[in-house]
This record gives sequence, C-alpha cells and structure tokens, in this order.
Amino acid sequence: MKKGFNLLKAQAEPPSVWTKVYDWVVGTARIVIIVIEMVVLVAFGIRIYIDMQSKELDKKIVQNEAIMGVMRESETTFRKIQNKTSTYRSIWIGSPDYALLIANINKLLPLSTSIRDFAINIDSQSITISGSAPKAKEEDIKNLESALKNDTEFLKDVALEKLDNSPDELKFLFRAKLVVVDNKAL
Repeated sequence: MKKGFNLLKAQAEPPSVWTKVYDWVVGTARIVIIVIEMVVLVAFGIRIYIDMQSKELDKKIVQNEAIMGVMRESETTFRKIQNKTSTYRSIWIGSPDYALLIANINKLLPLSTSIRDFAINIDSQSITISGSAPKAKEEDIKNLESALKNDTEFLKDVALEKLDNSPDELKFLFRAKLVVVDNKAL
C-alpha cells in the first residue's frame, strides 16, 4: 500500500470549557498576573520613597519650628521698628522743608555780629528766634530785627516779644508767622 499525503486537518473534538480556561490561565492570565505584580512592586517602591521624604520634611519642620521659636521675640521687635520707621518716613515726607528758611535767617545776621546763644524754634505756623548779645552791642539786635521785618519771602508779622536787660547782656526773643505754601516753607 502506498502512503500519500493527507492535507485535511484531523478532526478533533471541540475543546471543553475547562480546557479553554486552562489554556487562558497558562497563556494570557500569566502575562496579566506578571504585569499586576510589576505594578504592585513599583507602587511599593514609590511608597517607600515618599515615606522617606515625609520623614525628612518632618525633621525639617521640627528644626524650623525651633528656629522660629528662638526668632519670635526678635521678629516682633523688628516688626515694631519697621512700623516706626515707616511712620517716621511718612512724617518726614509730609513735613515742610525749613532748610531754605534757616539759611535765609543765617544770611540776615550781621557779618560782624556779637549775638550768642542764637536759637531758632519752628512750629507749624510760627517761628521763634532767640539769643543774647553784649549790652554794648544792642545795635546788632536792632539790625537783626529790621532785617527780619524786611524779609517778606519767609516771614510775616515779625515782632520783638521779649528783651531782657541784665547787667552785661541783652536777651531777645523774636516771634513771626511763617509763609507756607503747599506744606513747604518757601
């Protein structure tokens, strides 16, 4: 008998349910389980990394709280000083500039003056000029008075309020109103 080629598939009985489940478990399910195990390992590694960072941050928080506890008093002092300096700056910016006025009054003093204890006191609306001179130099006080009365750029209503005679010197006190425009002395 001559043997030939059989090109037809052998007929097999259809696989049972259990056979299909077994084939799936051996093939596809194995890959799914391996992928799930990999995901679990990666999640576990990430959890360990995050826990280590959390512990380091907790240590830093404890250190920073200790530092803040030490610095609390100096921070309070610093804030108070900061508030005071901002208040001083706003007062300084809002106050009139009297440099020109004082320079002008110094120019009004006679060159060969013998006036001593010369003081200028400026209020918001008025100015007080006081000092003393030897009794023999009463004309220096009169020259200063006339120069102050002639200066209308900065002062008005100049008046000699007090002239004290002591045996060897004269003490004087002039009072005048300031000419102020836009919160700045001209």
